[in-house]
Amino acid sequence: MDTNDKPISQLMTRTVCEVPTAWSAAQILEKMQAMAVSSVLVVEDRLTLGIITERDVVRNLHRKGGLKSLSCTDLMQAPVVTVEQSEKCIDVYHLMDGRRIRHIAVTDGEGLLVGIVSEGDILRDFGVEHYMRFKDVGGAMSTDVVLLPETATVGEAVALMDERRQSCVFAVDAERRPLGVLSERDIVRLCHEHDDPQGLTLRETMKGPVRTTHRAALLHDVVKSMDEARIRRLAVVDDTGGVCGVLTHHEVVHGLEGQYVSYLKDMIQEQEKALEGRQAAVSEKRVLENILRSAVGTAVITTDLDGRVGYFSPAVLAMTKLQPFATRGRDAFEVLATLGWPQARQAMTPQNLANGRLHTQLLAWTADGQSCHAELQVSLLIDDKNQAQGYLLLAR
Repeated sequence: MDTNDKPISQLMTRTVCEVPTAWSAAQILEKMQAMAVSSVLVVEDRLTLGIITERDVVRNLHRKGGLKSLSCTDLMQAPVVTVEQSEKCIDVYHLMDGRRIRHIAVTDGEGLLVGIVSEGDILRDFGVEHYMRFKDVGGAMSTDVVLLPETATVGEAVALMDERRQSCVFAVDAERRPLGVLSERDIVRLCHEHDDPQGLTLRETMKGPVRTTHRAALLHDVVKSMDEARIRRLAVVDDTGGVCGVLTHHEVVHGLEGQYVSYLKDMIQEQEKALEGRQAAVSEKRVLENILRSAVGTAVITTDLDGRVGYFSPAVLAMTKLQPFATRGRDAFEVLATLGWPQARQAMTPQNLANGRLHTQLLAWTADGQSCHAELQVSLLIDDKNQAQGYLLLAR
């Protein structure tokens, strides 16, 4: 896989499902079901005004009830995150991961829509070397899986899917063995078929049998079978047949985050080669700071394993809301607690972040009477011997 230099135009889908702002939610639900698409773009004169995804349907059903009486603008998210078609694939992925989104509209130099890219598009470009990073399904799967009895209602399932940002719910028996699955796409279908499906049970609406894989199965083989069967998720089971996790496109693609660090190092090396022969030398650290500031607009903080701040980039000082981190030796866990994440100490452990895992956290706090928000990504700092030495925090 060569995601570093490849433009996103080589991966994007050029046939985009578009709807006008005049459409009703009922018309949009019908089109999404008929075309079996996970998103539609709201477009007027090739200008992208909004996006409606399966996740938006789940969220609105949970928070507003029946959707058929709503308008297009009630459902859509705006503004839409867009990238130009010349952007590098790995930068686009990093933006998707940082924003916690699964679709990005692609435009030409004039801002006109030319395509759309999803996690699935990126996944299909991966080579064998990416899967060797994890080897087995257990190294890539998410253990944050929603399980309910088949007597639970669609309303209960939708509430958990919305609150925990999950794409499906598995109905299980008393031994956690899978009986059926209710996915975001199923929610779109139910909203099209019923005025308000929340009172229905999983037994009435779930699909089965559930496709499963064992946590010890080889990741490359499993992803290949998912692609051939054109499915987006599998229940992961243990030796007893009980559900212990879920594997979706998101979990597999999420592992690319580790490659972004290698990408930055490659950029540093290129910068250093360009500086050879000049009298003024620029340190690797300074080059990295400039890359992070200009390329991804990210504030960088590093800590030791006890959470003590060891380094912070100039962007931290430039962002008033993040200045509490701008003290070496400061307890980052205490700072994060004041920024709306009191569980940081429990979540940030070498065990939770092993094998290149990345934790994404939304921060929300009040400062000087103003509501503040930030997106935080946390990963391990690894030395040359692959030993954890601390934590890397990327804040936007």
